[in-house]
Amino acid sequence: MGAREVPPEAITEAADAVAEKIDVLLERATDTVLGAPQPGSDAWQQAWAARDTDSGRAELAHRARVKIAIARAAGVDPRSEIERAGRAGILADENAAEPPETPKRRRRSGDGGGQLSMW
Repeated sequence: MGAREVPPEAITEAADAVAEKIDVLLERATDTVLGAPQPGSDAWQQAWAARDTDSGRAELAHRARVKIAIARAAGVDPRSEIERAGRAGILADENAAEPPETPKRRRRSGDGGGQLSMW
């Protein structure tokens, strides 16, 4: 069975779909970590109404920092989120490009004593 050539457009389309899914997962993970209110709830509507206040902007900056930290801890390049926050003026006065100290990821399976690496 010979190798089939894959059109570059198919690769680009698949990569865009993966990037979009990663962004959605980062948003959900950030909501979970921050304990964000359910969309449409009274608490959510209050936060939405306050988004253009000083405290609302501070909350958005905190959310962006948490999302960037989650991305880094997961091994995802956070540059697009940093750029998006910078364009929105959310993290304009701080250096979000510096990665915070993140703990090393733990192995998921037992002690792995005699287990060979898959890669």
